[in-house]
Amino acid sequence: MRRLANRPTPSSRLVRVVFVLGAAVLLAALAAAPASAHTEKKAGRYSFVVGFGTEPAYAGQPNSMQVIISRDGKPATDLGGQLDGLMGHAYYGGKADPKAENAMMPLEAHFGDGWGTPGDYRSFFVPSQAGAYTFSLKGKVGAQKVNLVIPSGPETFGDVNDPAKTALPAVKDPSTAQLAQRLDREATRVNATVAAATAAQRDAEDAAGQARMLAIGGLLVGAVGLVLGGLALARSRRPAAPAARPDVALSGAGKV
Repeated sequence: MRRLANRPTPSSRLVRVVFVLGAAVLLAALAAAPASAHTEKKAGRYSFVVGFGTEPAYAGQPNSMQVIISRDGKPATDLGGQLDGLMGHAYYGGKADPKAENAMMPLEAHFGDGWGTPGDYRSFFVPSQAGAYTFSLKGKVGAQKVNLVIPSGPETFGDVNDPAKTALPAVKDPSTAQLAQRLDREATRVNATVAAATAAQRDAEDAAGQARMLAIGGLLVGAVGLVLGGLALARSRRPAAPAARPDVALSGAGKV
């Protein structure tokens, strides 16, 4: 008996199409994984995908501000000296405060022939504390003005993590950031104690000076009193001058 050739049914064709599309979506997601914790901002013809170069980011570990630049939908690999006018800034916290401490970070190409991601530009630094960070890009790329501020968060890029929370074995000793915070608190307390002690010593010295002046004044008044008393006593002891006898004067006057 001759077997009939198996022909694909419409349902099996649909399954194959869905499988192929699912595989394509999965591959696209895997290809985009390195920049999944980034956010995209646009300025004119340019697109900037910004985030930490190494995700997740940990305090005390070398990292970078990563900026993947494309122009008209294609990687911008020919910027060269045009990046001299574009400056990156990193701020600790959820906003860009020009008065706050920040790191000025010029961008440099992080790709080449046969390596890296085309259009990937980096500025390397070490985030010293866990928490939120804010990246900003200001200046020009060619003739295009750029002024972007991107804080970390659920919709942009991840915060910096505390390495002690993911360390294995668990770290019982405080981290460098924790030690720095403790030292800052202790320094504040010590400075306040020293300032209070200095003020108390100054008050004591002022009180001692006033007491010394009062004592000197009392001694001077006492000395003057003694001098005046001595003079009065001397005058009281001085003998009185003898009074003239009237009879003697008269007898002398009657002689011829």
